[in-house]
Amino acid sequence: MIDKITYATNEILKNGDDPYWWRQRFTSRIAGPMLGKIHGNHGEDFMEKDWDNLLILDACRADMFEQAIDTSQFDEYDSVHSVGCSSPEWMKNTFTAREFPDTVYVTANPWISKIAPYSFHDVENLWITEHDASREDLSSAGVLEEAGLGDVPTIYPDTLSDVARRVHEQYPEKRLIVHYFQPHAPCVGNADGTRKDQIRDEMHPGVDLKNGSVTRQEVWNEYIQNLLYAFQYADELADDLGGKSVFTADHGELFGERLWPFPIRGYAHPDGVRHPKLTEVPWAVKTVGDRRKIVSGDVEMHEADEDEIDDRLRNLGYKV
Repeated sequence: MIDKITYATNEILKNGDDPYWWRQRFTSRIAGPMLGKIHGNHGEDFMEKDWDNLLILDACRADMFEQAIDTSQFDEYDSVHSVGCSSPEWMKNTFTAREFPDTVYVTANPWISKIAPYSFHDVENLWITEHDASREDLSSAGVLEEAGLGDVPTIYPDTLSDVARRVHEQYPEKRLIVHYFQPHAPCVGNADGTRKDQIRDEMHPGVDLKNGSVTRQEVWNEYIQNLLYAFQYADELADDLGGKSVFTADHGELFGERLWPFPIRGYAHPDGVRHPKLTEVPWAVKTVGDRRKIVSGDVEMHEADEDEIDDRLRNLGYKV
């Protein structure tokens, strides 16, 4: 009890003059639990659903997907509720203390190396292989060197798709999770599949939108562009991988929606805030050719340097 009081006192002394800190504490400690009671704390277990390739578009809410992409092109389309309101929360609720020896995870999101490094047959985390491309299948292809991954704090979707193709060649009888970082900021792409000449760092639905330095419509439009940019490469990847692919998201995003019944607005994707726009994500199914024969195997430990991962998460604006 004394430790908790000391911790709370130190936090108030450190952050008490910051109104944004008070807002975040109120959102996570009071509004979040209440919204869970109103909207429910349950979501879909994606690992229990039927797919060969799970293509995750980070921070893509269902209504954004439906506005940007013609859903009639899919064999099936629905929206589902995620078990998380952020990437780490979704990963903890989906993968913690579980093993998936039939699955390989290819990712642009560094959180998997902290949360589930021992859950999969293999993990290809481009935040690691960017600096250590010693694995033969990546270094020989020259994918990472050609991509210029150090230019911005993100991984481009074409690079991730190229690595996913090579991973599929290496593991043709495994399920693949391919975790793109878009439409999550930074907004690096255009709807025609090209990279922006200038990265719109200020287009973020968190502090920038809350402070009024950009409008909701401006940020929304940039996210739509970023989504279309990533989807083009994800869709092409689904064609190349074959089998049953599902386009979905780990969580949605808040663009200033009111957190009813509280007189405050929500921004970005805070943990534990079960607002429908944070939890409702697309579930778009596309099947190409024959289904894959999936074979199980061993679970391998994915080793990563903790300090390096923490540094990269901080560069993305996360508190670790």
